[in-house]
Amino acid sequence: MKKLTHFRNMTRTAGIFCTILSCFFIPLSTSLMGATAALAAVFWVLSGDVFSLPQLMKKNVSVGLAIALFLLLIVGVSYSPTPLPNALEILKKYRELVYFAMVVSLFRDNEGATRLAEDSFIAGCVVLLFISYGIFFSIIPSERFGHSVVYHITHSLFMAVLAFWCLQRIFESRQYIYLWLALFLLTTFNLFYIAPGRTGMLIYIALIILTFFQRLSWRKSLAATFLVSIVIGITFFTSSNFSTRVNEAVDEIRNYQAESSRTSLGMRFDWWQNSIDLIKQKPIFGHGTGSFRTVQERIKDSETQSTDNPHNAYLLLAVQTGLVGLFLFITLLVSQFIGSFSLQPPRKYLLQGVVVAMSVGCLMNSFLFDSHPGHFYAIVSAILATPTIKTNPLLSSTRR
Repeated sequence: MKKLTHFRNMTRTAGIFCTILSCFFIPLSTSLMGATAALAAVFWVLSGDVFSLPQLMKKNVSVGLAIALFLLLIVGVSYSPTPLPNALEILKKYRELVYFAMVVSLFRDNEGATRLAEDSFIAGCVVLLFISYGIFFSIIPSERFGHSVVYHITHSLFMAVLAFWCLQRIFESRQYIYLWLALFLLTTFNLFYIAPGRTGMLIYIALIILTFFQRLSWRKSLAATFLVSIVIGITFFTSSNFSTRVNEAVDEIRNYQAESSRTSLGMRFDWWQNSIDLIKQKPIFGHGTGSFRTVQERIKDSETQSTDNPHNAYLLLAVQTGLVGLFLFITLLVSQFIGSFSLQPPRKYLLQGVVVAMSVGCLMNSFLFDSHPGHFYAIVSAILATPTIKTNPLLSSTRR
C-alpha cells in the first residue's frame, strides 16, 4: 500500500511538473507544448486521479461542462460525413477540454504549483516578446512568421495577454512596479508597432478596459477609457503597422462581394454565411465532428473558398455539434466568469481576463480549435480557477 501511495504521489508530481513546463512552451513551441501536455496526461492517468473525474465533474461545474462538450464531440464522430481518420484528427484538436479537467485535478490544493505554472506561462510570453524584438532588430534570423516564432494571430494574442498580466502586476506589486511597467510598454509597442495581428489588438483593448473596471471606480474607469481612446488615436497616426491593418479592415468590409472576395475578412464573411446556412440544416446536434469542410463543399452554387473551419469558434462548434454544443461552450465561458467572483484577487481578475480574451478571440478565429490558443485557454484558466491551499509546489501533492 505504501509503495502504491508513493507511486501515485510521484506520478502526480511528474504530471504537475510537465504541466508547468507546458505553460512555458504554450507561447513558444507547438511540439514542446503538445509533448509536455501529453506527458502530463499520461502521468495523470498513472496517478489514478483520472478515476476521480466523475466526482470532480459533479463538484466543479466548469469541468462538467468541458467534459460534456468533449463527449458530444466524440459522439459527433459517429455521424460525421467526413472519413473516420479525418474526424478523429479534428477530435484530437479538442483534447484541451480534457486537459482542463486534468489541470483542475492535478493542481487542486496546491497553491505553490499554481503560482509556478502562472509564472512559467508569463516567462514564456516574455521570451516570445524578446525573440520578436531580436528578429525586429536583426539580432535573430527572421523565420516564416516574420517578427515571431509563432503565427501572427497567435503572437498578437499572447502579447495582448502579457500586457494585461503586466498591468495587473502593476496594480498588485510594490517592489517591481517599474519592471512590470517597462514590460507593459514594450509589449504594447510590439503589438501596435511591430506585430500585424488585428485580433490581438482587439483583445488588448478589451483587456485594458476590463482592467480599468476591475481596479478603478466607475468614474475613474470611464475617464481612463476615454484617455485610452485618445492614446489609440495617437497610435493610429504614428504607427503604420496599426493604421495599415485598420485601413485594410475597413477596405475589406467596404469592398466585400459575396463568394468573390479573397481578403481576410471577405473570406470570413463567406464562411460565416455558409456556417449559418449549415446550422439551419441541422440545428440541434449539427453535422458531426470534423464535418465543416465536407458539408461546406456541398452547398449548392457556392464559390466560397474551401476551409476546415470558418474562423469563428462559436459557428464551428454549432456546425459540428449543433446548438447543444454551442450552448455548452458558451455556458462554460459564463460559468468560469461567474465562478471567478468566488476567488481572491489577483486570480479573480486574471481568470476574468483569460475568459474575455478567449471570448473575444473566438469571434474572429477558431481559438478552441487552434492549438496554442486552445492550450492557453484550457490550461491557464484551469490553473487560475482551481481551489488551492498553501503547499510545496511539487513535493506536497498528497490528496487529503
